[in-house]
Amino acid sequence: MIRIRIVMLLALTMLAGIGHAEDAGIPWAELGQDQQRILNQFSGDWDSLAPERQTRMATGARRWLKMDAEDRAQTQQRFRRWQQFKPEQRDRIRTEFQRYRQMPPEQQQRVRKNFRRFQTLPPDRRKQLRSRWEDMTPEQRQKARDRMQQRPPGQYPPHRPNGQGQGQRPN
Repeated sequence: MIRIRIVMLLALTMLAGIGHAEDAGIPWAELGQDQQRILNQFSGDWDSLAPERQTRMATGARRWLKMDAEDRAQTQQRFRRWQQFKPEQRDRIRTEFQRYRQMPPEQQQRVRKNFRRFQTLPPDRRKQLRSRWEDMTPEQRQKARDRMQQRPPGQYPPHRPNGQGQGQRPN
């Protein structure tokens, strides 16, 4: 009898909220038991969280449940690193990520390819490139981005160790 009342109450609540579905968020009771266990620290405040945040957290919990132990360890490590960032750094990362998400798929692919290529560089070379980028003014950075956009795929800037030499890097 109680179960029927709960189901009817949920059904009526859902019907009443159909017009406001995008504003409603996710009721705590609709989360799976495993999601509730993962998000338990938010249970008391769940109803006061913004609906978008509830959705992101529920999605994150669902993804977490699908991860193997190695993926979870890597995710925890990335999260700890994220928490150590200053708020300004987090804002900048969010802004850059939004820029990335707005790029056409071909441009996103190019960015991923360049990132993988950057990761294969020796640490001292990566440090040198980061330093050079950080020393640029916003205008200089934009010019560098524009030049990269105009470059045909596979063509890279000249590599000049100690300021010497020119040429293209192989793909």
